[in-house]
Amino acid sequence: MDAALSSDRHHGDNNRRYDNRNNYQGRGRGRGGRYNNTQRHHSRHHPYRRDDYGGGRSNRRDHHGGGYRRDGGRSGGGGRGRDRAPGNRFSTEPKSVDPQVAMMKQLTAMVAKMGDLGGAAEAAGAAESAVGEVRPVVQAIGRNIQDLVGVLCSSSNAGLFLRFGEEATESNANPDDADGMEDSNPNVDTSSPRQLDAATMAGPLATLIHSCATNLPLQTPSYAALTLGVECTAPSSHAGFALRCVELGMKCLGRDLDMMLDCRLVGGKKVGIVDSEQKEEGERCHAERTGGYGNGSQIDAYYRAKFMLRYLAHLSNIGIVSYKQHPNNNESNNLSLMGLLQLLVQCACNAASAATSSHGRAALRRASVVLASLVLSTIPYLNMDDANNMIADLLEELETHVVGQSYSSDYEPGVGWQAILLNSKLDDGAEEATGEDDEDDDDEDDDAPAPLCADTFQDLLRTVRKLINSSPQNQLYPSRFALLRDAPWKTLKLNATTTEGIEDVEGSTPEEIVVPMTYTGEPLLLDLVGSDEERHCICVPYLLSLGRGFSNKDSVEVNCHLLDGILYGRLAIFDAPPGPDEDNDDDEGEEGAKESDPNLECYVKSYSLIDRFFLSDAIRDVLMCHRPMVNDAGADRSTAKEVAEQIWMLCHLFHPEPHSEDNEGAISLSNISNDLKGIEYGIVETLLSLIVQSAPRGCNIPAPSAVNQHLYLARVLLELTKLKPSLVPRAIVLAISGMFEDFIPSLTPVAQENLATWLAIHLTNTDYQWPKFFWDHWAPYVASGRKRNSRGDFVTMVLHSMAGVSSDGAVVVVKDCLPPHSLLSRSVFLTTGEDSSTSPAEEDIADRFWNASHDPDSIRQFVISDEFTSDLTAIEDENEDHSMFHSSVWWRTGMVTRALLYPISREKTRVARLVDRLSKQADMANRDDPMTSDDLKDEVDPTEDIAADVSDAVFRFKPVILAALARDADAYDSIATGRVDDDQLLLAGEVFILKQFYNIIPSSDPVMYNVMIQSLMKTKIVSPVAVATWALGFDSNSSSRVISPQWWKCVSLAVHSAITSVEGASSDLGGGVGMIIDDTGFNDEDSNETATKRLVETLKITIPVLKCIVEQGCQVLASIDADKNIPIMGADVAEGIKRLFSSVLFLFYYHFSSSPPVGIPELAFSTVLDGLGSMDLSWEKVSLAFQMSMSNCRGVQGKKLLQSLSRSFERMM
Repeated sequence: MDAALSSDRHHGDNNRRYDNRNNYQGRGRGRGGRYNNTQRHHSRHHPYRRDDYGGGRSNRRDHHGGGYRRDGGRSGGGGRGRDRAPGNRFSTEPKSVDPQVAMMKQLTAMVAKMGDLGGAAEAAGAAESAVGEVRPVVQAIGRNIQDLVGVLCSSSNAGLFLRFGEEATESNANPDDADGMEDSNPNVDTSSPRQLDAATMAGPLATLIHSCATNLPLQTPSYAALTLGVECTAPSSHAGFALRCVELGMKCLGRDLDMMLDCRLVGGKKVGIVDSEQKEEGERCHAERTGGYGNGSQIDAYYRAKFMLRYLAHLSNIGIVSYKQHPNNNESNNLSLMGLLQLLVQCACNAASAATSSHGRAALRRASVVLASLVLSTIPYLNMDDANNMIADLLEELETHVVGQSYSSDYEPGVGWQAILLNSKLDDGAEEATGEDDEDDDDEDDDAPAPLCADTFQDLLRTVRKLINSSPQNQLYPSRFALLRDAPWKTLKLNATTTEGIEDVEGSTPEEIVVPMTYTGEPLLLDLVGSDEERHCICVPYLLSLGRGFSNKDSVEVNCHLLDGILYGRLAIFDAPPGPDEDNDDDEGEEGAKESDPNLECYVKSYSLIDRFFLSDAIRDVLMCHRPMVNDAGADRSTAKEVAEQIWMLCHLFHPEPHSEDNEGAISLSNISNDLKGIEYGIVETLLSLIVQSAPRGCNIPAPSAVNQHLYLARVLLELTKLKPSLVPRAIVLAISGMFEDFIPSLTPVAQENLATWLAIHLTNTDYQWPKFFWDHWAPYVASGRKRNSRGDFVTMVLHSMAGVSSDGAVVVVKDCLPPHSLLSRSVFLTTGEDSSTSPAEEDIADRFWNASHDPDSIRQFVISDEFTSDLTAIEDENEDHSMFHSSVWWRTGMVTRALLYPISREKTRVARLVDRLSKQADMANRDDPMTSDDLKDEVDPTEDIAADVSDAVFRFKPVILAALARDADAYDSIATGRVDDDQLLLAGEVFILKQFYNIIPSSDPVMYNVMIQSLMKTKIVSPVAVATWALGFDSNSSSRVISPQWWKCVSLAVHSAITSVEGASSDLGGGVGMIIDDTGFNDEDSNETATKRLVETLKITIPVLKCIVEQGCQVLASIDADKNIPIMGADVAEGIKRLFSSVLFLFYYHFSSSPPVGIPELAFSTVLDGLGSMDLSWEKVSLAFQMSMSNCRGVQGKKLLQSLSRSFERMM
């Protein structure tokens, strides 16, 4: 909802409070510390605005309206309830609004904004300087809570806001306003009677607090304080509020653990509080629910469980929840918080042990990592002084059984399937472009190992270990991250009475005093599993029973998906903080850079590794929980601007730079300066590290979560640039500068492409503002004649991507982006390729195609006629080895293909001419006749769509291409010596067609090439095997082999086209795989058989493609003779193979196990994998193929690449 996420706060008077605590008079929300009862309603956050998400005043992403969704979705106030009829926007009929519903919506807005850091910081700045251990921001939040508690718990309002159980049901039963009932209680099902659900039993306020606490990660301490405030001040008729909050939280936690691990009963009825609508994920759209490997629900459940445990940790610090297990309590269903964490640790250890002994149960291995991550994320928020030894024991168990030697990160350089770094640097050929002094530096860099990158799970483990080893003494804290120790409940006060000192005075009355608010009840115990009659969680009993048999008669499955969206790689772009024994003296260059930017120096020196981890973790939480969304109805929530504002609020969660530190980097709170600098570098570092590991583009794989979406991250960073124009742009420039020098040669091709694409998008949206020095510095890496190098590839990709997102293409890049006299204009956009001259015969065919509009059959007859036949002896003269892949064999096919692509060639020539003119104009700046905007539009038809026109021409003139292909094949067969394999000859012709397309289509237009690949595949002019053969340059020898970094995307696109072609074969009336009968008599056995046949037919097309890739990949890598650094082509092939197999696996999962066509049942993904193995392509055989090729390697690097691939596929097993 808007109130929960927006940074656009009201500008009300911060000094006004509620005038009457006994009556609810709130009319809005204040900005910062106080609530205003005189807010004007001109803001777009109108309290009575209705939307599809309910529960408050907005359509925002987190819709914390108090709705507890039993289906596992994000909790929200309005929910769906029963289906609502479409509204009439133009209706003049007045609509009444239930005052109680309106008041609950206002309550939702106030609770969601109660702990807003931005408003609290403004209020704290306007207030007098506070003294004490509680930060001013936290004191302002405490005043918000105090005011809100006074309103909620007043005698006149408690009946409305604190109702629960049957009372809440009766309050919602308003027959005169069905819509109001639906909004205020989204779990009401009016179609049939049912028992009270968990949300109704807890009441709307408890449900709202739970929703906010599990969806607003920066405000969790505020909701723990609000829980204490209501518990201590609620009337006796509504006592037990904290108990209701904890019981609701534990039921939701059990549900989320089951969803997080995808744990379900097989052969039995589902248990717990999850509805039968398992696939419905709150208000998320279908694309987000099924993103990646369908783990959108898993990711949401993980974050809810993470924040719920954090909320419980704060309650234990207050004293509401029991911290340590009572010695007389041995019941597993009544646990302290430490007992709950020990229970989860035991489950994680059991899952890890079972995964080791059950022949590759990868799901259990992933489940153990996820559970361990939850426990480790909670430990920093505990009171470590009271249970340091117990926490150390938990950590020891996790390190021994879960991490240990068996844990393998998906981000391990060179080996992991999601790796963003190679295990060695690329061969950049730097000696050719630099002087003698630079040669020495390059040699030193080459000898140094590539930068290391751990995933967030390993980073979390190291951080928790440092926290445990740092014993707080003398008010020293091991981290500047204030959320770990913020305690807004310490600011809450309670009115009390005392008779001390006046007992003997006649007629004396008790004196009212103000005392700190504390919890005086018995600490609450936690019930995670529930009883046999009402089971909250099934995964915990199952994991506890591993190794001794599960007692439940129904079998349990744990199908934990991939960890994408839960774990991420970590890329430390800036220098690590200096250790206590390190020399802080920098060389002249580094010292000069830091002197010019003191904020960078502050970040490097004052933000410890612990601080950087918590900053990055908080940024990822904000990106996930506040992400913009569009539901299935088309309504959107949140914006990238609001996400950027939420991220910048993190500056209020760090103590300012300390003047002194202890040896462990701990910070003295009594020695804090008022200067907070450098956080922008941590924000930029985190966002760029996420950008480089985002989901690859153009390969039919959606991102599993918002944090993996490239465009979303780019938009957020762009909004941060606009929000803080004096800080963020400089941090971006220095980050890119450091990455260009230190990281580009070590990044994987996908990571390098992600970074280049982001920079292109960023520059395009900031009017190409980039320092001229960098363009001049980068130009030599792209110089003509220079050996291919990673830095040159990066610069080329940046410029090509900028050209691709502009309608004017390369012209606008040269004109508006690159500086005058830049060598990049010609080096990148005027590269010389094959001879572009056309013969008269080719021009004649192009005229027949595009101008004369001849009939395809007449053109076909002309192409194969004798008058079109040229000198056949050219085949013998030019093709001495008589290779069928030689271009002279397919001269007729080449002419037809190039004529068909004439519009693309014409546009390419036009752009090159304009770029050349712009370059010359830059050389003659004082020229009297400058180029005008009309010249830039020279010969451009504004109605022309080249991609659509050429794609239609491919379909129309398919007979012409095939006739030319057959005629050239017959000509070669007539002069060839020996028997010619017809299939191989046809394959050579198809590869030649693909080469013509690749040579003509500009490198800056990958969309055009994808469209052409799809057209060729749909018309069956080329086969998927031909695409695979062309992609890895099988038709060329090792010395002249050219492989595009995007080769695997083309093959993935071909596989996708092949799968969809099988689905579209519905006209096969002979009973084949395409025969899908929509009939009421279509029984399950027939549908299962149809699904199996469909899988078999698809595998018959796909398996040869993958085998071809494996065989050719082994040949390419074995032919590498480099010993020191990795050749760029080797990295393209090795990393591309991993990405291709990941893409193909997802395509099979999506089309067979997730979203098959209507009428076709879903197949278990294990069945799909068994199908791959049955056709001689199991992971064991692929891994063995790479191992066997190692014996044929010519160089050390080729052997290392093959070994890394073998290890990667071993992990896939």
